[in-house]
Amino acid sequence: MNQIGNTRLIFVGLGLSLVFWFLEALLHVLVFGPAELLQQLFWPQLHEVWMRLTVMAMFIAFGVYAQRMLEARRRAEESARLANAELNQIFETAADGMRVVDRNFNVVRANDTFAKLVGQPKSAIVGSRCFDVFRGDLCDTPGCPLNRVLKGEERVDYDAEKIRSDDSSVPCMVTATPFRRPDGELLGIVEDFKDITEYRRSEQELMESRKHLRELTRHLHLVRERERSRIAREIHDELGQTLTALKMGLHWIGKQLPPDNKTLADEINGMLRLVATTVNSVRRICSELRPSILDEFGLTAAIEWQAEEFTKRTDIPCTVNIKASEGVLEQDLSVAVFRIFQETLTNIMRHAQADQVWIDLSVASGKLDLCVCDNGRGMAAELQEQHQSFGLIGIRERVRDFGGELDIDTALDRGTRIKVRIPLSSEQQP
Repeated sequence: MNQIGNTRLIFVGLGLSLVFWFLEALLHVLVFGPAELLQQLFWPQLHEVWMRLTVMAMFIAFGVYAQRMLEARRRAEESARLANAELNQIFETAADGMRVVDRNFNVVRANDTFAKLVGQPKSAIVGSRCFDVFRGDLCDTPGCPLNRVLKGEERVDYDAEKIRSDDSSVPCMVTATPFRRPDGELLGIVEDFKDITEYRRSEQELMESRKHLRELTRHLHLVRERERSRIAREIHDELGQTLTALKMGLHWIGKQLPPDNKTLADEINGMLRLVATTVNSVRRICSELRPSILDEFGLTAAIEWQAEEFTKRTDIPCTVNIKASEGVLEQDLSVAVFRIFQETLTNIMRHAQADQVWIDLSVASGKLDLCVCDNGRGMAAELQEQHQSFGLIGIRERVRDFGGELDIDTALDRGTRIKVRIPLSSEQQP
């Protein structure tokens, strides 16, 4: 049946050809003289046959051509229907809410997701003004994204709090693009709405989680510093007193020995030297746990002392430049800055291979600035994040605890500069 339909116009052309043959024979009998109709139908003269066959061939050729044109048109219409069905299915089943708005801001089409997002049936949405259906802060204003599209922008992305029909708000990520005819004429705007309520909730939960982690980290830092201070005091008090008593006892025993007993005298002197070495070790351990100079004389003195100790241990000269009138810096802040400074010196000693260090500390204009530079081997920028040490992580977290900023400037064979800036409260300012 389909095959017959595909050749219908060809048969029509063939039928017209036969009709023309009969009419031509009949006309020849009526016009040109008495002749038998059967003779004109079946045995015409040669020139008549040639003329009739030519006309019949034209009818048949026209039928073939018309049939092919109709088939091509049918295939094009079928492709168009298929493409339209696919576009309709994509539009209607899209996970995002979508609507089409004309140049007068009337909604001409909306999908089911948009209707669910708005809380109204599509029959109530289509034909309404776009800012009456799903209103935002910029709707019906000169800064409206739809106006920007109408003025020539090809794509406008923005976040907005849209108001539903029940006056509840929905955070959305919106994309507006022009809707054009094939010839480029602008017909309207296509808007895509992505509900980001869950994203906002997850983002808020993540921010709260980070805040709690930072609070916990700061608390752990404080607890660790207090524990270090307690251990340092106990070591100083207990071992210090014990070693002092032991040293005094050894001195007393040495005085009681006969002058000619060299063996016991040498043994006691060796024990005294061992006690002195132990006393120095106790002092060093106490200073590493919590330097008393930080609590007694403040941050600037502690930094100068730590720089001198660093030079003694590494033979790397340190140039210290301090511009501060200390005042009443908060103890927790002083401890944090001192630990940051200690960590930077540790990194220089372990990795930098430097032979000069410059230290600048400034407390002025409501902020504290600490800058530590070296002339070591540095590190390439792309390697800094890949090989980020726990020391740098600790520095960054300490700076964030006080709302400060950390800047690390480093490159291969150009040394490293670590700059810390922490804002001071009115109570902390000198």
